[in-house]
Amino acid sequence: MLSIGELAHRTGASRRMLRHWEEIGLLAPAEVDQRTGYRKYSASQTGRVRAITALRAVGFGLEAIADLLSSDLSEARLVALLRAREVELMAQVSEATTRLQEVRGRLDSLEGGQRTVMNSLELGPLPGLQLVALQTSVGDESEIGVAVAELTRALRSQLAELRRDDAEIVLAYDGMADEQAISVTAGVPAADLELGHELALVAVPSSERGVTVRYESAPRSIGDAWITLDARLEQNGLRTEGVYRQTLTAEGGVVLQAPVVALS
Repeated sequence: MLSIGELAHRTGASRRMLRHWEEIGLLAPAEVDQRTGYRKYSASQTGRVRAITALRAVGFGLEAIADLLSSDLSEARLVALLRAREVELMAQVSEATTRLQEVRGRLDSLEGGQRTVMNSLELGPLPGLQLVALQTSVGDESEIGVAVAELTRALRSQLAELRRDDAEIVLAYDGMADEQAISVTAGVPAADLELGHELALVAVPSSERGVTVRYESAPRSIGDAWITLDARLEQNGLRTEGVYRQTLTAEGGVVLQAPVVALS
């Protein structure tokens, strides 16, 4: 006979898990000492514990495992349990395949971004901008993407009404003025558009030292593009700081710009 500790040691299942399986009727001790409450298991029960562990490892729930290990399991019930698990696993494979494609896409984007940065990076002054724009604020960098999508959609709608679909859109991100929020702007140069409904005049300051990188087509992830740019600048003892700019060109490209300072 084996104690619960010995059974746990032989099978790799924890004592807590063995007790839980007992509570739900999946594993009954061969004997229970009425005086001490100590459980005893037969050596053959290690096979049942290992079977439960193996079925858990492939994703079967405890209720299904109880059916699978039942002595009166019918063929129809076995087929039904296996079919249900097959459907669950196929869904997991599909989801994993989608995630794998996303990961590979980001890797390809990073590699392409590295080449773009190496080939098109320019250092020089950045002119100030006057934008006719929409603005909002977010509390974290991870929220910028949603804010940009909403602002850009609203701005494009107004540009369509004005028949200025060809206008380049400038996005700006400013986290310098408020430590608790990041200002997000989507607009067009003031010279290209008059002030209209919900549009405000927004000034983007100039910078004596800045960086410019030009993408012929929009990168898969703008966040990854900035990371790649920062990594390249770091090799030259520089880092970005201040108001970040992102221009969506009429040809479908993207221009990233930001002030730069020396690494401290």
